Amino acid sequence: ATESSKNDVVASELFWKSQTIKRGKQTIYGNAWPKDYTAIAASKSRVLKLFSEGKIKSLVDDTKDFVGLESVSDAIEYMLSGKAIGKVVAKI
Repeated sequence: ATESSKNDVVASELFWKSQTIKRGKQTIYGNAWPKDYTAIAASKSRVLKLFSEGKIKSLVDDTKDFVGLESVSDAIEYMLSGKAIGKVVAKI
């Protein structure tokens, strides 16, 4: 993926083209999603079972509030900044 002159990641290239970039010590993976989702079906079931048993928890970054559709691009920018810890949620 390419970066603009402001060092912003071109997210469409990163995710839709399954590209990966290095930014200093940080690596942002756009190719993390498998092409064949049937290959991960068993893992999905196991993760959901562990979650329902309370053995794993989802970590949500609550540092910033993103509210409304108009905040989704800000949420994506924050997620790609490397500052987020956990899931970034936009409340719609």
